[in-house]
Amino acid sequence: MRKKEIRQLRQEAFAKIEPQLQVADIILSREKNWLSRAIREATGSYWSHVSIVFAIPDKHFNNTLLISAERTGIEIHRIQKYTKDFDYYDLGVKRIPGLSEKTREMVLSYVLNNVDLPYDYGRLFGLFIDYLGNRFLGKKIINPVCNENAFICSAFIQKAFYNVLPDNKKDSVVFRDRKISKFFLEEVTPADIARSKKCDWLYNPHG
Repeated sequence: MRKKEIRQLRQEAFAKIEPQLQVADIILSREKNWLSRAIREATGSYWSHVSIVFAIPDKHFNNTLLISAERTGIEIHRIQKYTKDFDYYDLGVKRIPGLSEKTREMVLSYVLNNVDLPYDYGRLFGLFIDYLGNRFLGKKIINPVCNENAFICSAFIQKAFYNVLPDNKKDSVVFRDRKISKFFLEEVTPADIARSKKCDWLYNPHG
């Protein structure tokens, strides 16, 4: 299939799902660059990045806004950043079922309270070292360091849900098996979110 045809199909398909988006929906993305490719290879996933919806159009506002941990820190972008260039991006949408309006507002507050905090390059580096250790040595080389003042994209999304819910409901939003590591919040990847049964696919399911 030609690139132009793929772009048109993606545009048409996403145009149908975009009006259905809600605050706290999860947007997975795949980009055509070396970092995205490296993350996909390291995690064995179709996806390399994840954002969260924090604003949808209403009578006073006509844009869908996303917030995510980017390489320059926690940033806010219009969804058009992705949808204007489907040659470069592919998108998927997941939703945690049964979230109350109050919970969505709490998630929104959490992500907005962390705007401008830096990207956690140390955690990203640790993920790649961990991947290399598991692949070539069959064991971890290092353990992650918990940094409350920096994020990678998927850990940011995980913490947004986990930190706002009461203790008796936290397990309902954990995307990675906490038995794997005591650092499960830090080690969540886009692959974990894509494969998690704690959230449902609304659009373009890939592992």
